[in-house]
Amino acid sequence: MTTTVLRAAILLALLAAAGCGPRGISAPASTPTPAPVATGDFPDYGYAPDLSWLAGRFRIAIRGSLCSYVVTATHAGAPWGGEFALRGAPGVLDGVHAGDMVVVHGSIAKSSSRECGARYFEVVSIERH
Repeated sequence: MTTTVLRAAILLALLAAAGCGPRGISAPASTPTPAPVATGDFPDYGYAPDLSWLAGRFRIAIRGSLCSYVVTATHAGAPWGGEFALRGAPGVLDGVHAGDMVVVHGSIAKSSSRECGARYFEVVSIERH
């Protein structure tokens, strides 16, 4: 065999092994459904006396792992440091983006997050505000 024929045979073998069909083309990523909009009279920043809801700005930080927070106060000396680390079932925070004003429904956890450096809030639902 000549060198050109050998190279062509190798190329055809590689293309057959790798596949050259449309499977390399991926479908466009789906856009997540936005979180619902809160109905009710909630402050921009704050929380219920029984801590059944929190209102504030949603933020995300990387502190060894990905941490999601709701900032409930913008002044120094606020209770709980002015923010809570959020945790909940998979997908519960879908549709919310960093910087969104939100109302989070759930309950305060008995433990703090060492990784995220704030008290956990167990999220049942989250709404844009």
